Amino acid sequence: MATEVNYGHHDRGSKALIDFPHVMTGATLQMGRGWTVVAELEYERFRTDGQWQNNFRDNYTTNKLYINKSWNKALNVKAGIIDVPVGTTNSGGPALTIYDPLDESTLMPMTWHEGGVALWGRCKRLHYEAGVYVYPTAPLKESRLLGVATRVGIEPVDGLDLSMSYFYGSSKEGMAQRPNLNLAKFDHVRHVAFDFAYVANGWTLDGQLTSCSFHYNKAAGVEVGYDVATLLGLNNFTVTPFTRFDGYFHVEGVSCNKWTAGLNTSLPFGFALKAEAAIVNPSNDRCCYYFDLSLGWQTDF
Repeated sequence: MATEVNYGHHDRGSKALIDFPHVMTGATLQMGRGWTVVAELEYERFRTDGQWQNNFRDNYTTNKLYINKSWNKALNVKAGIIDVPVGTTNSGGPALTIYDPLDESTLMPMTWHEGGVALWGRCKRLHYEAGVYVYPTAPLKESRLLGVATRVGIEPVDGLDLSMSYFYGSSKEGMAQRPNLNLAKFDHVRHVAFDFAYVANGWTLDGQLTSCSFHYNKAAGVEVGYDVATLLGLNNFTVTPFTRFDGYFHVEGVSCNKWTAGLNTSLPFGFALKAEAAIVNPSNDRCCYYFDLSLGWQTDF
């Protein structure tokens, strides 16, 4: 179980922002003989300009709810509500910022999930996932094929992961129709991403290049942080100052750059403290400034 509360000030808002960007709970049921059931539920609640968003349907989501059969590390099958593993965030990669990275969240949904079935596994330094996704309806016989996705990666050295991912399908149904900007809805849309992550020896270094076939929109992001607690040999908490760059290009005719500097810590008893400041520079407007301070708590039962 994890929860997080954030206080922020964005200079275009008339009032401070208070929200709960991540309230998550999850469980894994081991049924024996390689069978497991995995569930992850998430609720978000935002208060902007003095008003709470009260639409529960928009704030709640079932990120995962599937059954998995494992024969060995190299061969697994899962079916149900499963992830669409395109890009860093959707694949559970490292993220030091409080909110989802601007570059990825502009072009595609975050914590992207759909109903479907996927084959996945890991063999030595290689890992893969390939899934088929559907848009279910009632009656079920009218359900439609939503798309296919694949992700292939390699870990050439310990701590370093290099991955390519791809989605092809419709953006008219499911989460594919809900990126942050109002991209057009098509029967045939492609998302392509290359991402890398190095997490070792106190360093967190990750980045991604993403593109969408609609008007050839592109985005990129990179972040680097170092856990200074490792210098003191402390293992029960982390103190990681970091910097990040995000950019998207020619999305609805607009390009935007964002520079972020912050601090990401994990503290005893499951607490986490994060702080960050950012400058956002869109091509069609003036710069705006962001400050966010977040307190989180996580525990395992």
